[in-house]
Amino acid sequence: MKKFFCVIGIILIIGTISLLIVLKLDNKKYDTYKITYNKKVIEVIKNIKKYNKYVKTTKESILYDLDHKQIGKINKDIELELDNYNIHNGKLYFKIKKLNYYILFDNNIDKINNVTTNDRYKRYIPFNQNVITKGKTTLYNDKGYVYQINQGINTPLIIKDKNKYYVSYNNNLYYVKKSESSLKDKKNTNEKTRTNIRTFTYHAVFKPGEECQNKAICHPYKQFNSHMKYLADNNYLTLTMEELEMFLDKKINIPIKTVVITLDDGNLAKNAIEVLDKYKLYATYFIITGKYNSYKLKSNYVKFESHTDKLHNNYKCPGGEQGGQLLCEKEEVVLKDLKTSQQKLGGSHYLSYPFFDWNERAIKLLKQSGFRLAFIGQWTTEGYSDYSTNRMMMRRKTIFSTDSLDTFVSYLK
Repeated sequence: MKKFFCVIGIILIIGTISLLIVLKLDNKKYDTYKITYNKKVIEVIKNIKKYNKYVKTTKESILYDLDHKQIGKINKDIELELDNYNIHNGKLYFKIKKLNYYILFDNNIDKINNVTTNDRYKRYIPFNQNVITKGKTTLYNDKGYVYQINQGINTPLIIKDKNKYYVSYNNNLYYVKKSESSLKDKKNTNEKTRTNIRTFTYHAVFKPGEECQNKAICHPYKQFNSHMKYLADNNYLTLTMEELEMFLDKKINIPIKTVVITLDDGNLAKNAIEVLDKYKLYATYFIITGKYNSYKLKSNYVKFESHTDKLHNNYKCPGGEQGGQLLCEKEEVVLKDLKTSQQKLGGSHYLSYPFFDWNERAIKLLKQSGFRLAFIGQWTTEGYSDYSTNRMMMRRKTIFSTDSLDTFVSYLK
């Protein structure tokens, strides 16, 4: 019996030692797992520290839905604003702000300081129609596709082009192809929109101590500033020439508070540009390129277009208001002059006739030179143009140096 208990004791001792060895080994295995897991966590944390709110894709990348399943793709060189992050299966995902999609945080994205956005389209009034895609949506910009998503969209139409429908997506303006979508009536707005547009004409803007010859159309800085300040303070939309074309083509709807601002000649242009830049108002400056080099001035809001190169001379031809040279000069001279002006401007599709003088021959030569819009005086419309207006006879209302702010405001009603 004594021998039996000794054997049992030896077995128990050996079993205990074996169990301790196994537990020790398991602890080592557990510790190894903990170390491996912690390394993954540390790596993820490092990546989070590298996180930047604004990024740009460096190559085509996959988009994931909120369940981390592939939902589409995004092209390279696309700027994004990121939101919160999510860790799934050891991988780090970041949500794209305002979208229900994730993008992997990896070598496919670079940090940037901010995203480039163009909010201009937000000033347009959406159509009472929605753009609809089913099953799959491809959104494009001028460089190619931006997003390809395995989902449809149903969203307001912003710009209606010939073969494209522009929509707002992720705080930017993109288009879907007409062939890949359809339109459906939808009440998106009750806001009234314009069916005509008034264009105003200014000339030189001078400061105290500066010389300006034609007093009737030379504007004191204070006068021009007060007019532009009123437009800015009252949230007026001032159209570019490209936007004016879109309006005339019924591609966009514009609010009632919309006008077109133009200036002629180019003398003392820096003064007007200073005001327009200050109030962030878009305007078009028609420059006599052979007389003034104002077109070399830099502005985010003023675009320079043609007022001819050296044909801004009056009392040279019969007819017109002042016998402008454009009316009767030899065709080859006119064509060469227009080409020179366009070259100096780096291209131009818009012109104002010197002295508001035009005829059918001048229109023919402008079209031959690639001009799409040309401006005369107010004609019989008080400066209003509409969808039916001849594009080479656009109307403008002249503002004189004696027009007070009250007078200008009366023109806006």
